Amino acid sequence: MALGQEQTDASSDSLRKLSYNRLYASYRNVSRDTIKSKLYLLAYLDKAIAEKDTIKMAKAYSHLSYYEVMESKKIALLDLAINISKKQNHDKYPVKAYSFKGGYYFMKGDYQLALDNYIQALSLAEKVNNKEYMQYTNHNIACIKTKIDKHQEALLLFKENFIYERNRDELNMVSYLQSLIPMAESFRYNRQIDSASFYNDIGISRSLKTEKLKRKFYGKLVLNEGVNLFFEKQYNQAYDSIVKGIALLNKYNSKDKESYVLGSFYLGQLHLKRKDTVKTEKEFLSMDSIVQKERITLSETRKGYEFLIGLYKSRAEKEKQLVYINKLLQFDSIVNSQRTSVSTKLFKEFDTPLLLKEKKVLIEKLEKNTNTLSFWVGFLIVLFLMAITFMYYQYIKRKKYERKFKELLDKGKRTKELPKKSLGDIGIADDIVSDILEKLTLFEERHEFLKKNISISSLAKEINTNTKYLSKIINHHKHKSFTNYVNELRVQYSVDQLKENSSLKNYTIQGIAEEMGFNSAESFSSAFKRNTGMKPSYFMRKLTALSIE
Repeated sequence: MALGQEQTDASSDSLRKLSYNRLYASYRNVSRDTIKSKLYLLAYLDKAIAEKDTIKMAKAYSHLSYYEVMESKKIALLDLAINISKKQNHDKYPVKAYSFKGGYYFMKGDYQLALDNYIQALSLAEKVNNKEYMQYTNHNIACIKTKIDKHQEALLLFKENFIYERNRDELNMVSYLQSLIPMAESFRYNRQIDSASFYNDIGISRSLKTEKLKRKFYGKLVLNEGVNLFFEKQYNQAYDSIVKGIALLNKYNSKDKESYVLGSFYLGQLHLKRKDTVKTEKEFLSMDSIVQKERITLSETRKGYEFLIGLYKSRAEKEKQLVYINKLLQFDSIVNSQRTSVSTKLFKEFDTPLLLKEKKVLIEKLEKNTNTLSFWVGFLIVLFLMAITFMYYQYIKRKKYERKFKELLDKGKRTKELPKKSLGDIGIADDIVSDILEKLTLFEERHEFLKKNISISSLAKEINTNTKYLSKIINHHKHKSFTNYVNELRVQYSVDQLKENSSLKNYTIQGIAEEMGFNSAESFSSAFKRNTGMKPSYFMRKLTALSIE
């Protein structure tokens, strides 16, 4: 049926005579049928236009937007709903229209625009004291925090929303489970597995109450519990639960695609535990196919790409290795971009106003108790000054890191020259000093400092001298201890290699540490920061961002 025909039918006398409640209820009953749904909504809209009811017009435009495929038309309808209702001071519009926009951008993966609209919805909900949408929007902002790995902050909001849903006068089981599931997931992300499983068990039992709830939630809950079992190292039970959960998901439902990605990733991890490379590869490729199509970026799934890159490297399949290096770079680019832009906006427009609001509430309470007012006001001022000091410290620290990064980028390979000292003022014959210095030069040029577990004893033996002479000469002519001398050479070499060797940037910190001769990621990070003034993770992120630009 053509759109024009729908509008004609929707404007007919038979539909126009129906009440708003009847039209809306009829729309809800056929919401999965696009043609019938639009008929009722267009009739609802036509009736609202005829009666000049702005709020009901906004409601119709908002719900009609769901059925638009083109983004421009979808957003145009929501903007229309916002513009005609924003001066009405209504308790639901334009709050819901902003929330619909935020939800669309969230599903699309544009968390910046999603956050923009959620913050607008929250501000208006607070203005008209719509507690339901205040909680609903805080829940949505918690979902964004989860996407950028701010899991502790997200969990606080999820808990608050769950308590609200659980304590409502009329318990809505759909809303209850929609609140419980992400809270349980957040417990898992915060490594509180017992709590995650506790709420999963509640969710599973509640989801079995009706067929509708089972169809909508049961598969996701079973899969999530499988992931919890993975972290509990109950690998056989984890495998069974994840396979069962995936089978129960609706593969045509866009909201279940993220669960598919998660399930494929952890099945790959389980096959990896069993050392079944073929099945691991299959699951990670399945994961990647959904990630590429749906642009789903779960930070934990990065390990899947690292595995595929390593696998194809070991097989000398260079073309495949390059493909997945590029995919990982793209994955990191999206994640880092989201983290940077969204984190800044969250701090400025959500977290800071939230802190200021809490501060205001505290002050209002303190005013009721004049005996303690001075103390608490002083405390809040100190707290505020501490926050300002902390932010200023972070700003200076960031600028310092950026300056040091630029210096490292501009500096050539080990161009730093130490002041030369005479050979004979340390109690060792000049010819011996010269001989050892020449051998140290060869030691540096041949990159022998990359050998693991190198010690002053092993090097002294290698260059035919004793540890006492070697230590004295390094202290005098290199101006540092043997350990610092070797670590500095390794760090300088890692900087050069990270700048020149693009594949090295895809290694983990542990992988780079091993390449540079360190025994652990911690010792490498410590030496890197001591010699460069920044952590290796920061240096690598900046290099990646620079290459993308």
